[in-house]
Amino acid sequence: MDAVFDIKIDDQDITKMYRLGQWNENKPRPLLLAFRNMEQKESVMSNLSNFRSTRIDKFKGIGISHDLSPQERQEIKRKVELAKQEHMASTTDSSDGAENYHFRVVGKGQRQRVLKIKRNRLKA
Repeated sequence: MDAVFDIKIDDQDITKMYRLGQWNENKPRPLLLAFRNMEQKESVMSNLSNFRSTRIDKFKGIGISHDLSPQERQEIKRKVELAKQEHMASTTDSSDGAENYHFRVVGKGQRQRVLKIKRNRLKA
């Protein structure tokens, strides 16, 4: 945490830490972490760009994401699908389809909204 996020985390700041899934020699398993307070988690999640841009090789190929319940994941999928349908209904240009955009749900609780981000497609 200190090397990438510039955050000092002590052992007592982490309340849970365990591997998910069954052990398989050929496949890495996710690690679930629970922080003592929400500010520490938010600090890590808000600095993910530092993690992605690090040049430390041992962190390559590692992803960090929120732990969501099945209901939360289903609600996010529903909101993204609704945003895609609204986009298709509002556009008259057939070349500007939903596949040219990435839809992402941001925010928490009642403040959740869907962002529509234009994809950068390279033409060969």
